[in-house]
Formats: sequence, C-alpha cells, structure tokens
Amino acid sequence: MTRRKQDAQPPLERLQKKPLPPHSKLLLPVIAGASGGLLTLAVPDLIGADGLIDYLKCGVIGAAATFTAYTVNRFALEKGAFQAAIGSIYAALTSTVSVLAVGAGFFAATYAGFVKNETDRLRLQDYNAEYSAWLDQRVSAVQGTNSGGATLQAILSDLAAKVACEATSSCVSGVGHGGKGPAFRNLSGTYGSAEAIAAQLSGAEAAKADALAQLGGLQGAMRGVLSDGSLSASERRLQAQAITREAASLLSVVEDDAPSGMLAGFGAQLMQRGSSTPQDRLLASYGSQLVSAASPVRTSGMTPPPAFPMETGVADTLRFIPHFLPVALLVAVCELILPMTLWLYTFIDLRVRLEQQERAAKRPQRRRPPTNPKS
Repeated sequence: MTRRKQDAQPPLERLQKKPLPPHSKLLLPVIAGASGGLLTLAVPDLIGADGLIDYLKCGVIGAAATFTAYTVNRFALEKGAFQAAIGSIYAALTSTVSVLAVGAGFFAATYAGFVKNETDRLRLQDYNAEYSAWLDQRVSAVQGTNSGGATLQAILSDLAAKVACEATSSCVSGVGHGGKGPAFRNLSGTYGSAEAIAAQLSGAEAAKADALAQLGGLQGAMRGVLSDGSLSASERRLQAQAITREAASLLSVVEDDAPSGMLAGFGAQLMQRGSSTPQDRLLASYGSQLVSAASPVRTSGMTPPPAFPMETGVADTLRFIPHFLPVALLVAVCELILPMTLWLYTFIDLRVRLEQQERAAKRPQRRRPPTNPKS
C-alpha cells in the first residue's frame, strides 16, 4: 500500500488490523475472573447462605457476574475505546459509564459481603451504648424517688408505742386509765394495716434491688455477646434481642409504682379520719406524712427506648467505610479502578498509534534518484 493510499484511508481502517494492544487482551479475562471470584466469596455472607442450595445460588451468581464483567469490559475496550480513539464522544461516554456502573455494582456487593457481619456487630455495639445510656437515665429517675419506706417504719415505731401506751394509761384518748377500748382498737387496727403495707413495700424494694443487680449483669452479658468472635451474625443478633427483652422486663419491675401508690392511698385514708377525736387527729397526721413521703415514679416525659437495629444491609455497610477503609480500597481497586485504568491505557495506546500513523502518512516521500541505464 502506497503512502498516498494510506493517507487517504480513514482513521478507523488504519487501526483495523490490531484494534487492541496485547496487554489489554491478556488482562481482560484476568480482571473479569478476579472480580467474579471476589464477588463469589462475598455473596454467601451477603445473602446469609445456609445449606447446599444457597451455596449453589452463590456459585451461579458468581459465574453470571464473571460473564457480565468480561462482556461489558470487552465491549468497552474493543468497541468503546476503539471508537473513542478515532474521536467518537458518544463511544467514550457509553464505554466509560458502563465500566464504572458495573464496577460500582461489583464494589457495593463485594465490599458489603466482606464486612456485613462485622458491620452488624458494630451497629449492635452502637445500639448497646445508646440503650445503656437510656437505661441508666431511667434507673436514675427511679432511684431519685422516695417510696416512703423509711417514713412508714418511723410511723410504725411511734404507733406501736402509742398502742402500748393507750392500753396501759389511755395516753392517746385521755379517757379512762387504760384498757382496750375504742381508741385502742382503732390504733391497733391501723397498726396492723400499716404493718401489712410495710411488708409489701419491703418485698417490692427487695425485688427492685434484685432487678437492678440483674440489669447490671445483663449489660456485662451484652458486651460479652458482642465481643464473642465465635458467634455468627444471626446467633449474635438473637442473643442480643433476648438480652434486650429481659432488660425491659427487669426495668418494668424497677419502675413498678404500685407500692408507692398503695402507701399514698393508705395515707389518704388516714387523712380522711378527720379531727373529732385525739386518735383520729394522730392518724391524720400519720397520713399526711405518708402522702408527702410517697413520691411516684414519673416516666411519662422521658424519651422512649432506642429501637433495636434492623438486619444489616448494603447501605448500612457503606456508612462504615471509614472503619473498613483498607478493605474498601482493595475492593475498589479490583472492581472499579483496575477496569477503568485498563480502558484508559487502551484508549491512550490506540490514540498514540493512530497519531503515529497519521504523522507517518503526512511525511513527504523521498524520491529515489533515477538509475543510469547500462551503457
């Protein structure tokens, strides 16, 4: 082919013999195989594979992903980079966008599969910290209230002395010289009711103290579950949910307001006795003390408990990219940057070859001097 004919050819025909450099043809199946292999390793954790059928599905997904990566990258190199090298902007946009789209999808799936279990553990740790802070707030609110137990014990001691004094010298009623008259029966009956309420209040306080101790133990158990590397993601989540439910049940015991309400109601009954007799005035004063001492547990204005996190998805793993930055960078290089780099180098190689051929075609031809005929 003469120089003049080669110069007259369009750029497409000049590069038609060797459209792709050798390194591009060699690396294309390697990159596709690496991308598909990484995705195949990540899919079991991504979908929670359990059993032979699930792992067969993972194999099919990996094979399809490998075929997709190879097909898209091959078309992007053989067609897109080739057409872009001769000046087609549409080919450049289409091929680069397709390579980036496939790479982004592979990156999201592969990265999420590699870090999903660990991301779930980190999310549960964040939830545990938030829930522990909320739990401490609720417990502090309960501990800041007064059930009135100490006041009731003081009243019981004073009332027992008054009952004994009334029986011996009628010191309360001032009528007669002792005996078990109406005033004595009134005071002793009130003492029996107060003693029964004190027993119930003591039992409730013991139950609250036991529940508080168990709550502290549950927080340690939750930290142990979240730090146990031998547990699978599903096992860890189930145990964390069970601990959270048990903590909520214990908190209801701690926040039980029935004893305080019962004490306040008893005090209100005593205050209704009026002031017609000395013993009624005494009991009314006791009632006033009990009503003042029994402060209810107020939880209506407090924030609700944090919601238990849903199962970890791909979007959740992307929020933890700074934590798993080395893994994210490695996957991005394999799935996204390397295919795009191969396309760019192929484009540059084709473009340089085309420019070299164009410069060679424009060089002036050196004419050979005519040969002298033999004499």
